[in-house]
Amino acid sequence: MRESASVTVPSGPSDRPEAARSRRDLPTILLGVLVLEHLYALVTPPYELGVPHAFHLSFGIAYAWLALGSRFGQGWRRVLLTVLLAIQFIGRFFVFVLVTETWIRMSLVPGALITLVLVALLWRRPKVVPAP
Repeated sequence: MRESASVTVPSGPSDRPEAARSRRDLPTILLGVLVLEHLYALVTPPYELGVPHAFHLSFGIAYAWLALGSRFGQGWRRVLLTVLLAIQFIGRFFVFVLVTETWIRMSLVPGALITLVLVALLWRRPKVVPAP
């Protein structure tokens, strides 16, 4: 009996041809949106220095560093990014409960959705297609 052959189609940014690598992929774009979200949080009230500003500054820098690095969706970078996203996702729940201002609560929802999509994209399995 003959076995069916299959081919794994690369899905990581570094496995693509050079032309495809030069374009920004969806995970990189979403990570860039999260960087902008942290920058926005730094320039909105309250303006005193404290834990929220330290969080937004450190996570914004970490996300930017990971987004600018190559292959952030593989190996230890993927694990680090997932941990950072999980911490931020859990933090959103605390902020949602503790802060009653509607505009802040509304700004948490899109960020949470972006976080979930980004984690799903980071951990998706490569496509396997039958060999010709």
